[in-house]
Amino acid sequence: MRIFVKSCVAAAALVTALVPIAHAQTNTTNAPSAPSVQVAPVAPVAASTATAPRRAPVFSAYHDVTAKKQTERLTALRNEGYRPITLTVDNAAAPRYGAVWVKSPTAGPAWVMDQGMRSNGYQNRFNARVADGYRPTSVSASGSGNAAVFAAIFEKVPGKFTARHNLNADQFAAANAANARRGYMLTALNAYGTVNDPRYIAVWTQAPGTWTVTTALSPQEHHQEFLTRTSNGEKPSLITVGPGNTYTAVWVKDDGTMWREFTDMSSAGYQNRFNTLKDRGFLPVKLDVEEGRYGAIWARS
Repeated sequence: MRIFVKSCVAAAALVTALVPIAHAQTNTTNAPSAPSVQVAPVAPVAASTATAPRRAPVFSAYHDVTAKKQTERLTALRNEGYRPITLTVDNAAAPRYGAVWVKSPTAGPAWVMDQGMRSNGYQNRFNARVADGYRPTSVSASGSGNAAVFAAIFEKVPGKFTARHNLNADQFAAANAANARRGYMLTALNAYGTVNDPRYIAVWTQAPGTWTVTTALSPQEHHQEFLTRTSNGEKPSLITVGPGNTYTAVWVKDDGTMWREFTDMSSAGYQNRFNTLKDRGFLPVKLDVEEGRYGAIWARS
């Protein structure tokens, strides 16, 4: 069962732990596609590492770190055999990053992480990565207009996909509808921009399944939606925090794996929730922050 959180806790930027991971699925939505995606190079991330005595991958997680720290952690964790599974950026003027890395027994597909990009830079980076056989598996942006900053994880994995960024609400809805009709699921998502002009960056991947999206809900509205959806056998597979502390989520049929979702958390509140769930064998598989408010989905095998 999910609990709505607004906690306060001693802030801690870095966290690490070892835990099993779970995956999410996706269900129906509506919208014809939208503008093309832009990408920019990302700086490396550094993360605190830790291990836990469990039968699951060791993971390392951190949040609210500077671009320099992010780069340091990226280098360190990559050298230690970790791979990133989720990435978030907040505060375009002085970017702060958060990420979760997993150390698995197998190497997995090739990956790259890019950060610190403006819109055109992101598009250029996107084009280059796709040409090399990569696709975005986690995307994030913060800020508005030409000042928006982007970050992404790209992986060399097979399959068809389409990606867009700088979509307004109507374009995002249209892109969802169009891609759902084509048999594509929304697999990566982030909201940025302003309260009056929210923007979306998204990736749809060809895959079976149905999914739906709720867009730009207040914490209270999202909580009510959560209660309704979960009582009907659904769960959130993606969560993003938008301008004005709003929440956009993708909902899919619950596959029976153990998971938790918390939203409307401060940095300290997220750290506190992280510590509690880590002790119960959960790790965050989706993490997002915008304007200092956090939302995350945790999973356990």
